[in-house]
Formats: sequence, C-alpha cells, structure tokens
Amino acid sequence: MITEEENNLLTQTGKGKPCGELMRRYWQPAALSDELAADKPFPVQLFGEELVLFRDGTGTAALIGRYCAHQGVDMMYGRVEPDGLRCLYHGWLFDNCGKVLLRGDWLPEKERRWDVGQPSYPVIESGGVIYTFMGVGDAPALPGDGAPRAEIKRLPREHSYWQGIVGLNETNMDDGQFFLPNVVRTSVLTRWLVPVDDKSHMEFVFHGAAVAQPAGEPLANAGERLIGALRDSASAAAAPS
Repeated sequence: MITEEENNLLTQTGKGKPCGELMRRYWQPAALSDELAADKPFPVQLFGEELVLFRDGTGTAALIGRYCAHQGVDMMYGRVEPDGLRCLYHGWLFDNCGKVLLRGDWLPEKERRWDVGQPSYPVIESGGVIYTFMGVGDAPALPGDGAPRAEIKRLPREHSYWQGIVGLNETNMDDGQFFLPNVVRTSVLTRWLVPVDDKSHMEFVFHGAAVAQPAGEPLANAGERLIGALRDSASAAAAPS
C-alpha cells in the first residue's frame, strides 16, 4: 500500500513535478501517423500541456504550442502551409520549431525568424506512431525497430496513467513486465500509458510489438521501481553542481 505522498509523487505529471520531469526524459507517443492529415492540424495534450501537431510541405510532422504567441488564438484552426502553420487571426507563420517566420522585400535579408514564438518539441515518426521528446538535453534512442505494426490503437482513459498501471497489475498478468517510466509489456502486446494530465491518459496499445527494451521489472514491482527512480531523480536534481 502506497502512502498519500507516494501517490502524489506518482500521479502529478505536470512540468516541474518529479514524475512529469522524469517522463519528459523519454520519447513518448503523441498520436498515430494516420491521425495527422497533410492539410489539417491535430491537437494533443501531454502532461497538462496543450499542443498541436501539423505536417510541413515535405510531410514532416512538427509539434508546437497550441495557442498563438501573439493573441492566444487556437492554432488548431490555423492554415497549414509548406513552411509552417499560419495563424488566421493576424497571419503569423510559425515554422517547425515554433519560431515566427517573416518574409518580404522590406527585410534586408528577405527572410527572418524571430526569437519569439511557440513552445516546440522534436518529433520522430516511426512504425505508424508520432513520438515526441519533451525533455532537455540530448534525447535517448527511440525504443523499438520502427517496423510497422499490424495493429496499433490509441485509447482515451478517464483516469490517471498510474491507475491504469495498477489496473493492469490487478488483472493478474503473470507475464507482465514494467519499463520505466510508463510502459507495460506482455508476450503479445505493449501498453504505453501517456498522461494527458494528472487525471487522464492516452493508452497506446501495440499488438505484438516489442517497443520497449528487452529486460523489464515484474509488473507487481512497478510502484516500488518508479518511486525509487523518482526519488533518485529528485536527489540528483537537488545535489549541488
């Protein structure tokens, strides 16, 4: 039985919270590839942060903040252009990195990117899934081999990702393995539980897909393993440099 303090440690996943910061150090699924059209933005929410996916003129996916840095207009209704996503309110064009892109003969260099802009995060599209890395520093290797899967589902869940992991453990999954920080795998499928906020999550289900590293922990030890990792992480962050 975990304490209230431990439960808060496990379930609070916003920016600045130990669990949220730990999860941001790993690639996380944001959407399925076929959910993101070439000509229409797709809104997502991860760890309490509202974002929007879009494809540039080459079909490459990008992930930036959902609300325009100028007037806060919802970029879900923006226009996809070859060089980025244009807000339809005042016409600001944001590139793949969330920077404002200006063009015109009145500019000596003809083209300029402002330092101001939207939050943005790198993405990788692999095996039918769009992943993002929301941490700082260098991203780790993306799990899995990138091969297309026979079946991948994205399922909204109206409870925390941790409740989802506990629920899986209670189904007596004898072969269930836990992989830090939010992946459960059995011999036939992988479940990746990605927080939307502290009270809901998206469950990505990969059938027959070994998207995690080959050695995990018994699912029954998930709480102990994750709490230990969170405390180690917090101690490291508090240590003098």
